[in-house]
Amino acid sequence: MLPIAGFCQKESAILSNGHLSSIVQSNGSLFAGKTGNPVNFLGDKNTANFMRYSSSWMSGVVGDTIYANKNCKWDKQQLWPGPIDTVTNLPKNAVDWSKVWRISRTDVEFHRAHFEFQGYQVSEFISNWPAKHNDNNISPFMAPYIDWNLNGVYDPENGDYPSFEGDYACYFIANDLFGENIFPQANKLGVEIQGLVYAYDRKDLENTIFVKLFLINRSNNDYAPFYFGQYVDYQLGNRLDNRIETDVNRNMVFGFNGDAFDGDGFGKTLPAAATVFLNNTIHNSVGFVDGDTARTLPSNEKEMLNVMQGLWPNGIPKYGKGSGLTGSTAEITNFIYPNSTDPRLNQPWVDDNSGDTAGHRHGLGVIRYNLFKSKTFKRIDFAFVTVRDESDVKSKLKDDVDNVFSFYNETLTSDVLTVKENLGVYPNPFILGRENVIYLTAETVELIDSRGRKISDLQRVDNSENKFTIPCSEKVTSGVYYLKAVKSNNLSISKVILINN
Repeated sequence: MLPIAGFCQKESAILSNGHLSSIVQSNGSLFAGKTGNPVNFLGDKNTANFMRYSSSWMSGVVGDTIYANKNCKWDKQQLWPGPIDTVTNLPKNAVDWSKVWRISRTDVEFHRAHFEFQGYQVSEFISNWPAKHNDNNISPFMAPYIDWNLNGVYDPENGDYPSFEGDYACYFIANDLFGENIFPQANKLGVEIQGLVYAYDRKDLENTIFVKLFLINRSNNDYAPFYFGQYVDYQLGNRLDNRIETDVNRNMVFGFNGDAFDGDGFGKTLPAAATVFLNNTIHNSVGFVDGDTARTLPSNEKEMLNVMQGLWPNGIPKYGKGSGLTGSTAEITNFIYPNSTDPRLNQPWVDDNSGDTAGHRHGLGVIRYNLFKSKTFKRIDFAFVTVRDESDVKSKLKDDVDNVFSFYNETLTSDVLTVKENLGVYPNPFILGRENVIYLTAETVELIDSRGRKISDLQRVDNSENKFTIPCSEKVTSGVYYLKAVKSNNLSISKVILINN
């Protein structure tokens, strides 16, 4: 089904695969809109929600100076729409960039099938994709796209189209420079975020929303170390009967219903929701307790850094027993309630035996980079996985997360393609089974489909410099593909038509 006309470029959009949905704000915040009301559901479109709010936190250190920001409420934003000027290092006007670009696979496939038809009008979903702009001081590498005619310019009227994962996606560009910092004494990082939030129209992934972020350090600072965290305020129907846990082995922090019945929407089919880091190892996790001054949200840049390092806001370690506030050196852990998944602990530590009653739970999963150099980027992939189950919701959640990991490792690990040049491929079209050799000069070559997914590696023939074969596979059907080649440390892309007879 096509998206609603005119809804692709507003300050927020609803991403939905028909089963699970989320509001996506133009600064990258998820689930809650400006009214504070979350939108996410499973199956029967029950009014109960899994997540109340989620946003990205960042902190970095240069010498003794702390740089930090956090978003923890829909009405206290610390990330702002828009890119950072590559010359002045100043943010662009957030009002001009307060947009979310929504796209679907249906939009793209319709465009690809009709762009050459006389009288065809490119839809706004395709034409307004932010791959082109008139500002010379904005990075040319913005929203990714497939350069159909290989001219290096996004011109959808000539066949170009957005490149994105999933069947439904929302794209945003944000930064931490534009507005006032919630920590008055803290320094801003100067990080631009280019983000894609996406979902699939398939049964085994209907409970999952994926997020891919490119964090670009536009500042002149080398952060050593640099921390990124994803904060989640769990709703889970009645948000006052929840608990929280970390599965270190699965790189995930999750909330779950703390009793046998959810009295505000989910009933006996109990909910759970996880944040899962897909391409980074979780460094630490924190759970915040309302009304507890030692375990509350950070209120200044020092407390923020403590939290991102795996400590409580006041700087004391987490101890793997009870409330986590006291213990011995042998009981120190980086993770909130890791059960038995933290090898540093000699016994399980779970929320159920913390001494706290089930209640409002909000938490943070954090990854750490030893160095985030100026003018470089980090790619961060994670997913929100939601489940309901009447018997063992934790086991159900872990099974679904394992499936997400398998899918990600098989499908989504390749970076989005940017066409640099034509390789001069011969023959083109290439007839599989009839043609034996394809000629191009390269060190390594990958076969990529039109969605940017790796299909296979091409095999070199007799150690020749320019002779490769395309392996026959059930994955290779007739159609348009791309050859992603490395030669002399340069990435090159060329379009090739394969015919499988």
